[in-house]
Amino acid sequence: MTESAVLAPQINDKALLAKALLNAAKAFGLPQAEAAAIIGRNRSGLTRDGIDPASKSGELALLFVRVYRSIYALTGGDADAMAHWLNTSNDYFHAVPRDLIQSTEGLVRVVHYLDAMRGRI
Repeated sequence: MTESAVLAPQINDKALLAKALLNAAKAFGLPQAEAAAIIGRNRSGLTRDGIDPASKSGELALLFVRVYRSIYALTGGDADAMAHWLNTSNDYFHAVPRDLIQSTEGLVRVVHYLDAMRGRI
């Protein structure tokens, strides 16, 4: 074992994913309870237990973080533009993305749309 491996702090994947989800939600201006509901979890359990990346909730959390990263890239990290995109009706969806991401199907649709948009940059 190398010295750097011994000195490096142990990263708990569950805690890391929970923190990433909550940070993304905060950047969007979403309450923690709403972020937890999107992945089918209780708000208090997120910080206490974390999110197992291999679980169904973990897969949804990873998709949510992917939405954040895509919108961040498309808007250049402008917080107002990110919030506007998430909370404004989208002609492609004929719906508000924030409403769509409340369901698994909607979250996946938004991810696919953003992946296609990023591919055009």
